[in-house]
Amino acid sequence: MVRTAPVALALSIGVLTTALPAWGAEPPAVDPAIRTGERATRDAAFIIGNEAYAALPQATWAQQDAESFQSWSELTRGVTSRRRVSLTNADTATMDKWLRRMRWRARKGGTVWVYFAGHATLDEKGRQVLLGTDASGDRLSGIPVTEVANSLARNRAVERIVIVVDAGSGAIGRGGFELVPGRSLPEAGPTKLDPRAVVWSAETTAAQPQLYAPARHGLFTWSVLGALRGWADGELDGEPDGKVTLGEAQAFVARAPTLLGRVASPSVDARPEVFDWALAQGSYLEPAPGESVFEALAQEDTDARLRAAEARVREDAAAFWADTVAIAQQGGPEGRAALEAFVGEFSGATVSVTRAVHVPQALDAVRMLHAWDDGAPPKPPPVADGAAPVQIEPCDDLLSLEGPAMLGQLSPGQALCLEGRLKTERLQTTKNKISRLMIVNAEVKGDMGEWEVLMHRHLEDIDRSDPDLCMRYAVFLHRQNDLETAEDAVRWADVALENKQLWEGEAHVRKVSGLLRLRAEAAHRLWNAAEQSYRKETTAENDRAVREFRGWAKDYSREWLDYARAAGGKTDTAYQLCRTAAGTESFCAEAP
Repeated sequence: MVRTAPVALALSIGVLTTALPAWGAEPPAVDPAIRTGERATRDAAFIIGNEAYAALPQATWAQQDAESFQSWSELTRGVTSRRRVSLTNADTATMDKWLRRMRWRARKGGTVWVYFAGHATLDEKGRQVLLGTDASGDRLSGIPVTEVANSLARNRAVERIVIVVDAGSGAIGRGGFELVPGRSLPEAGPTKLDPRAVVWSAETTAAQPQLYAPARHGLFTWSVLGALRGWADGELDGEPDGKVTLGEAQAFVARAPTLLGRVASPSVDARPEVFDWALAQGSYLEPAPGESVFEALAQEDTDARLRAAEARVREDAAAFWADTVAIAQQGGPEGRAALEAFVGEFSGATVSVTRAVHVPQALDAVRMLHAWDDGAPPKPPPVADGAAPVQIEPCDDLLSLEGPAMLGQLSPGQALCLEGRLKTERLQTTKNKISRLMIVNAEVKGDMGEWEVLMHRHLEDIDRSDPDLCMRYAVFLHRQNDLETAEDAVRWADVALENKQLWEGEAHVRKVSGLLRLRAEAAHRLWNAAEQSYRKETTAENDRAVREFRGWAKDYSREWLDYARAAGGKTDTAYQLCRTAAGTESFCAEAP
């Protein structure tokens, strides 16, 4: 009988790294992370890379994947060190301990980012479980993904929870080996997530998560990091707008395996309420690599998998041949039968490698479906029992709504219509106009709670290019005189200063000086609070906070002082703040 060695596309390249030749085409890099200078002071990040399991196969490149995601969260997203925790080769108890601690790390309106690379499987209830390094064949200990999401959701101030899981839920783990030989898997059970949570997984089938050897990353993580660098911008409508939404990112990651000639089934969450979440935005976003790049990579990947499959057959034959020769040398009928068996097994051995084909028209069809409008009006949100439903009123003519908005007199029906349009509108300029109308209306009618929510959404998800809006939000946060808003005040002052060239004359000097002062005062407030915390509890974390915020206070005070001197303004307060933070007069002395 002729041996045929089909190599399924899901076969992990990680198993075959010793057999792979050198790669010619270099995949687009996702490391190092792009350094943006952003500070996501409301966000928290919990990152786990479990690679070295005590009683299970190694989870190939899990630690490197986690380090890369940690770098993205720090350098690109800007999650502060005090709100970011990274674990390497953590057991279940450690994972659970830090999960409970992370619950309160994010602040009001923030996003909790959870990343896991390692092994996962289904428990007896059919739930995907993230396995700690203490997991074993008779005790697959870990934490259900739903438990991670719902535990973090107990912090009601959190706006979003994004859980990225580069692990499967089948019998095969990262690296291509069975987690527990012979273990039968239960059927996947229903999942119930908090509506603010999204679980983004490498595989929705029983297949194992694939590795991408040329990048030395999991294929899923490499694709996710690429999407967050900007490769997914415009994925669904072909029009990059400087922002990557969850819908765009998941669509790109779902298409990336096909671009590389692979077959994979990463999860896609199509709920309207999460589809437009902005995961990354700014001028730093990179354009996606061209299809010709992916075509070259796909051909290289297919050739390498084919050569690896051929090498495995030859290795099997070499091992079988040694036994065959030993038996043949004994002579007799058994020796002859051994040789005949070898011939029958290997004389016509074949291998096959499945390659997915990327069809560009399929992407065009996806984009057309994404923009499809059957004319159905948006449905009003559910209302409490006994309450009269709000009737949606027309809001097509934005110009006619400017007057009512400037008087704070938009009706509930108009506001509901605008909110619906904001979620479905694809033109960024129109979304900008809608959002500004709602902000003006809230401010004029004196509802500053609503104004804060609308302004935060506008700057985070829609547009941050107007320095006046950023400055107003920074001033509003600064005047709260609250440590919970001080970091945000500094952040939005920084964003306003990035576009200060739009101001002219005396207004330029006044606004820039005011923002520099705001940053210096907020930094001093944070430094003083950190000093108090350190005196109460002398931990390494509190010590880091003291050093970080004192550095802010020194730098921001000196920047304000230098600007005031150059502009001919008053310098007394700026000098005093600089002198206090620096602890020396020389640091704040005027340059000769």
